[in-house]
Amino acid sequence: MRPEITVGLDGTPESLSAARWAAHEAELRELPVRLLHLWLFSPVAEQPPPGPEVETAAGHRILRDAESDLREHYPDLPVTTELLPAVTPAALLSAAGAPELLVLGSQGIGTGDGFLIGSLALYTVACSERPVVLVRAYDHPDGTMTPAAQSGPVAVAVSLRSGYDGVLEAAFDAADRRHTSLLAVHATSRRPALTAWQGPPDESVQQADRHALSAALRPWQEKFPGVDVVERLSHESPARAVIDAATGARLLVVGRGGYRTPLAPRIGPVTQAAIHHAPCPLAVIPHD
Repeated sequence: MRPEITVGLDGTPESLSAARWAAHEAELRELPVRLLHLWLFSPVAEQPPPGPEVETAAGHRILRDAESDLREHYPDLPVTTELLPAVTPAALLSAAGAPELLVLGSQGIGTGDGFLIGSLALYTVACSERPVVLVRAYDHPDGTMTPAAQSGPVAVAVSLRSGYDGVLEAAFDAADRRHTSLLAVHATSRRPALTAWQGPPDESVQQADRHALSAALRPWQEKFPGVDVVERLSHESPARAVIDAATGARLLVVGRGGYRTPLAPRIGPVTQAAIHHAPCPLAVIPHD
């Protein structure tokens, strides 16, 4: 199967912004875009409202509008659409298959509705074996929705734990494709997410942290020599450091470990904070 970028659409401005972000990314990667919309039905309801015909018509309209928008802005980009019925929102993962990226819209925590498509998006981020990108809607002066600022660095949250190479590779690759710098942030604090700053460690500890960060980045700097890397050690909590790095960035890249609780996969506090508070598009990369 040829690689592609898949966009989950729900008809909101955020999902249209996600589609445009995906189209721009697809051009950078020379990949096609697949627009996917699921309409949900209940297999046990006596009369599933408002009925499959109405839902199908609405779904086709959502897909048609997004496809027309992409063809207007990206006329040479291969775009396909697919409408599928689903019993639960979790069906998005099986319907998406194994794309290069799965892209969804995001409203963030500051809106009245909270996080767009709520449990669906969180479930997708927690369970997807493929990278997931969450994109907010951005108001353009002419009233259209644009995916993100096309300036600023790519930012990446750096963990020094093993198994994080895929996250760093994704961040370096994103910066390289965009011909921009990479801001690599490592938080030395182990305090809870978004707590107050309590001062830096002593100089010997800071020096060890700087060496460890540089060592983690060095193999990827050698693989991507054209990427200018800015290393930043933060003495804030990891979550606050990541949110600070996202300000002014065109893309934030974070990892999502493969750990699981007895009940469900866990996103982790840093990724959770980035989902709700990062102002730029967010790429969540699963890792071991």
